[in-house]
Amino acid sequence: MLYLLSMSICVRSPASIANLGPGFDILSMAITEPYDVVCVELTHGGDDSVRFIGEYSSYLPSNFRSTTIYPVVEEFRRVLGINFNVRVTIWKGIRPASGLGSSGADAAAIAYALNKLLNAGLDHKSLIRVAALGETAAAGVPHMDNVAASLLGGLVIINPVTGDFVKVDLPSNYWVSVVIAGSKPSTREMRKLLPNAVGMNDLKNNSAYASMLVYSLITGNREALSRALMGDSIVEPVRSKLYPHYNVVKEALLKAGAIGVALAGAGPSLFGIFDFEPAREDIGGLLEAHGLRDYVLIITRPSNVGVHEVPYEDLNT
Repeated sequence: MLYLLSMSICVRSPASIANLGPGFDILSMAITEPYDVVCVELTHGGDDSVRFIGEYSSYLPSNFRSTTIYPVVEEFRRVLGINFNVRVTIWKGIRPASGLGSSGADAAAIAYALNKLLNAGLDHKSLIRVAALGETAAAGVPHMDNVAASLLGGLVIINPVTGDFVKVDLPSNYWVSVVIAGSKPSTREMRKLLPNAVGMNDLKNNSAYASMLVYSLITGNREALSRALMGDSIVEPVRSKLYPHYNVVKEALLKAGAIGVALAGAGPSLFGIFDFEPAREDIGGLLEAHGLRDYVLIITRPSNVGVHEVPYEDLNT
């Protein structure tokens, strides 16, 4: 029997990096910053509403049905067979269309929040499936990798066909440097660029390097991590050609000491994994020495914590 535990909740949802190296649609990693704070209030009667606040609020639609949270709310109504309405406020700390799972973070947050508010009792596999529906608003397909990492934290290996997944807590010595530069077509358009079929050698290559990537992240094998993270022969070679800044950023992060560098999601961001805290001024100097002036540099860490409840006042932090 369903009953309301409370009428409102606020949660923090971390950004994520999906398509991790050779792990297209199957490997993703949560990072501590940036993040979104999502507050959800249940109402009875009236219309659903969403309000975006913060630096990136102007990037997002004000029409509730055009957001990533609408399909998630609709699925809870369908699955539970009940009527309810929501008022949602989202403080956007994750820049949309940056390759850091902005839409996935919000979809994961609303799924987590409604699961608690409605006492729905959905397990993690079900929550990932429901949250992934929100990605249809951004990508045209309900892909699971970003929402899984935001929901669970850590490194997530997910089978996009069955929804089976494994979460791996990462060691505490890793740092991640993200460089946001340029712009990209929509995720929907970026997915259309990819081949519908790949050769057997490319399949073998990416399967081997995806396995090696997981192993090396857990064990700290630096040489294997470098080869694996930069070993994609299917997706990144296609997408990287769209970004004039790709080679400049990759070279700068490697010179700054990154173990490996790859596109974050579909781009335009690139990220480097370090086993020490990189100096912001060193990376910035290398980028600017190569003529890159318009960029955002984020120094962060992997997060083994996914969506979690926070006090209401965190909405304005």
